[in-house]
Amino acid sequence: MHSRWYRFDELTAAALYEILAFRQGILVVEQASAYPDLDFVDLRALHLLVTDSPEGRLVGYLRTMAPAEAGGPASFGRIVVAAEARGRGLGATLVAAALDRLEREHPAAEVVIGAQAHLRDFYGRFGFTPEGAPYDDGGIEHIHMRLRHPWNRTALTR
Repeated sequence: MHSRWYRFDELTAAALYEILAFRQGILVVEQASAYPDLDFVDLRALHLLVTDSPEGRLVGYLRTMAPAEAGGPASFGRIVVAAEARGRGLGATLVAAALDRLEREHPAAEVVIGAQAHLRDFYGRFGFTPEGAPYDDGGIEHIHMRLRHPWNRTALTR
């Protein structure tokens, strides 16, 4: 597998179309969750694309967001893994890559995510703790989770 980070302005029209179709196919269609995926956050996000070969098909994706204000939290989201690539640890690899990138670029920032509630234990392995009550997001139960600084680097290697 091959991975590469992109700023929005580095994405070609074809790559952006592939990302949006990939996210829609999984997050909207497969998960039967009608929600506004096009939220303009992509414009300021960094995008991690994982393909099955150097010029191959997209099999994994996520985006990271810098803190919106000084001292605020960073974030990541829109994590998607193609059906044929699931069960091999790619989701954990994506999360670890996001946290590594955020730590390098925003070393003092905590990380806050809106996680699907059934993935609470998965994110807990990275040191995230739930905050507040679960909430509905597009028909799927979510929960806010926070990774406090300093991060537990040992958790990222498990």
